[in-house]
Amino acid sequence: MINGISDIVDSVRRIIERWVNTYSLLQSNAEIGDTILHIQATTRFVYGDEILLTNEELYETGLNVLEVIDDTHLRLSSPVKFRWTTDDNSMARKCINGMLVQGVYYGDPDVIPQYPAITVVADNRNSKWLTLESTTEKYSLSINIYVQDATDEAGNRFLYKITDVIQEGLKRNIFPLVNDYNVTAITQSLSQGDDIITVADSSIIANPCARVFIEDAFKDEEATVSEIIDSTTVRLSRCLWFDYDVADNPLFISPTRLIYNSWPESIDYKKIHKGTLLKAATISWFAEEEEIRYLAKREPHLR
Repeated sequence: MINGISDIVDSVRRIIERWVNTYSLLQSNAEIGDTILHIQATTRFVYGDEILLTNEELYETGLNVLEVIDDTHLRLSSPVKFRWTTDDNSMARKCINGMLVQGVYYGDPDVIPQYPAITVVADNRNSKWLTLESTTEKYSLSINIYVQDATDEAGNRFLYKITDVIQEGLKRNIFPLVNDYNVTAITQSLSQGDDIITVADSSIIANPCARVFIEDAFKDEEATVSEIIDSTTVRLSRCLWFDYDVADNPLFISPTRLIYNSWPESIDYKKIHKGTLLKAATISWFAEEEEIRYLAKREPHLR
């Protein structure tokens, strides 16, 4: 299988979409005057984030995260003005200047119907030998952020803010998950310090030395398999850093591709014409992947 750049673009789009438009359902009703929200997961919310409360019909804006208290609670900088209930699937949703990002596009289309919008474009790929049987594949992408132009400083502040949000998401995902990968459920709760994991199906693991991810809705960690004990049991080469409760539906992920380094290395701010005058920023991002190249069996020269 050829490790292409297309899956890298899809992976970056997924990271951006989850960071700029992340949402989490309320787990308890939010009453008028409340300053603490109980939600499913605070994973992708940080101090200073602007959020709105919505049930997809009504919206309340003007709320900011003052503190991420724990995995499921946010403290707001101002009290809630309306009542929001779990019965109507109310949620906390990240926004920027009261707006939601309208699209995260593959490539850079000539026509974008609504703004703000983000495009992810493959720029180039470079390859060089890393060992006798592997190469380093370096992928370079441009992430373009477009907002409609404004004459006052609000337009610039909006652009800078959304760019900062995306940059933060990319920096928190320096080992992005890229297709293809295999997933199985973790079937017993785990404690910090455990090195043996019970899963639904250990056959998803590519080989006994495979690198894997263990995650739930709140956290993620990377490890290496040292032994596949049987069809449902795996031993890791190190102890776990965190606890995982089976009630949180933790997952065991075995990727077939593994990015070992990535970073948003520079940002360029500018104005452009794209049907209308826009303010824009471009984040230059790269990722590096080791690609195994076994040379024992070569192609014939004359046939």
